[in-house]
Amino acid sequence: MEKPLASYYERSGRVPSFEVEYRFLSADEGGRKLPPHQHTRWDFLYEGDDAERDGIWMIWPEFISDDREVLPEGVAPMSGHALMFIVNLDNEQMHQERISLGTRGAFMEGGRKVAECTVVAVHALAHLVDEERSR
Repeated sequence: MEKPLASYYERSGRVPSFEVEYRFLSADEGGRKLPPHQHTRWDFLYEGDDAERDGIWMIWPEFISDDREVLPEGVAPMSGHALMFIVNLDNEQMHQERISLGTRGAFMEGGRKVAECTVVAVHALAHLVDEERSR
């Protein structure tokens, strides 16, 4: 039997940076024709930013269940919650300044928006604020 892929936490030992509520766009809305899959590495775009001018960020979603368990490999729900992992830790401070409850963004497939999302919890980025205050 094939061993399931480890969660991002198990692979990296890092807690998620933040959590979003997301909704994938339908094909009629310009979104994906195929359903989303767990551990696809979609990039993140802040609402109001231009992908070409401002760039997109390597912040990858990991889809979770209503019980807050990481979903197994395979097709992911078209809407729900995802833990978000900032891949390049050199950018963590900048994202800490931009991410807060209610921040809106999108999952990007190349230059195309495939899902909309809203930050509903701040995890590891909140600890950066605590560390900065204690210095």
